[in-house]
Amino acid sequence: MRFFKVIQWIVWKDLISEIRNRENLSSMLFFALSVILIFSFSFSMDQRSTKELMPGIIWVAFGFTGIIGLGKSFLPEVQNDCIEYLQISPVSRGAIYLGKFAGNVLFLFAAEIILFPLFILFFNLDILDKLPVFLLIFFVATVGLSALGTLFSALTVQIRAREVMFPILLLPLAVPIFIGAVESTRGALNGDPLALYSHWVKLLGIFDIVFIVVSFWVFEFILDE
Repeated sequence: MRFFKVIQWIVWKDLISEIRNRENLSSMLFFALSVILIFSFSFSMDQRSTKELMPGIIWVAFGFTGIIGLGKSFLPEVQNDCIEYLQISPVSRGAIYLGKFAGNVLFLFAAEIILFPLFILFFNLDILDKLPVFLLIFFVATVGLSALGTLFSALTVQIRAREVMFPILLLPLAVPIFIGAVESTRGALNGDPLALYSHWVKLLGIFDIVFIVVSFWVFEFILDE
């Protein structure tokens, strides 16, 4: 019971902190909005070109937005000298990881929900009937990206070159997530039946489970270093 209380309190703490300063979410949204505007004014696309290019454009925006947000996941604990309290607190390290991970999923998924209508507006996408499928794809991919991002944020937060090391560590392992997300999004944009690209969604789900389980066990050693 205490395990789940720790998760709940960490998620609540991160939510309150973000509501008060809005630093993380606002920087994520500003960057993604810049990407959307640059791509929308750079290309003059017909419907066929839009369906070919949009999956990549969407996940470039979401991916780099996630890197900005996830990289700062443990920064408040270091800036407020709280990381030592997490290290010596008599609670499960796995609960701390799951609390930070759940908070990151909420922030990143909320940013994607806010940004996706802008893609529909700027690129004139007629996909409202497929909206639940897109949300499913976004959520499954966000879980995997957050699982890795939370782990590597904890690993790099106390080193001087963390802004460089974080994407260098994250991106190679996140490649399967981006491939699955792009292919799933392409299938949904083309209006294909879910059965034709459901194997990509299932693959994302498998990566989610693997990354969460491995990160859960490894996090204890990272936090104690």
